Amino acid sequence: MAIIWNRATCARNAESHSRLARVRKSVPTAEQRSGSSASQKSSTRGPPRVMLVDDSAVARHKVGAILRSLKCEVIEAKDGTEALSTLEKETPDLLILDINMPCVTGLDVLAQIRQSKRHAALPVVMLTGDADPKVVTKAISLRADDYIRKDDAATTIRDRLSEHLQTGSLIDSHVRR
Repeated sequence: MAIIWNRATCARNAESHSRLARVRKSVPTAEQRSGSSASQKSSTRGPPRVMLVDDSAVARHKVGAILRSLKCEVIEAKDGTEALSTLEKETPDLLILDINMPCVTGLDVLAQIRQSKRHAALPVVMLTGDADPKVVTKAISLRADDYIRKDDAATTIRDRLSEHLQTGSLIDSHVRR
């Protein structure tokens, strides 16, 4: 069973960014239609597929360039709502989420995917300019795999993301959880 995300709720409740209505429908997921699992797809495909979610075009450009230099296929989303919609159709190997986005935050997206059978084991790296220890603690409590600051040097970001993309580590992380 797939979860359909209702964008209208978000638009009507702009002042209440953390609310997002869920409507359950009997729509088969991609895995159910094909009979395969996300970890099987990861092991048989070419370059790692990374979903990059950030409302800042500048940040998407910077991190996207780093990911492409690491030979990744990059799937971009400009906000949490678009990310959730794309995750209904795509199964990335790694998800990079900005925390502070309008309407549906990165923490909201993280909480939803951790409750999802399809994406619960998806490795997630939080990317943000916010260094508030409470935000870091919240991301970790929601089982984020890593936390990277946007103002870190490009080489630092590249090195940290490269660690998550090491040969076999993505497949292992799908199996471990």
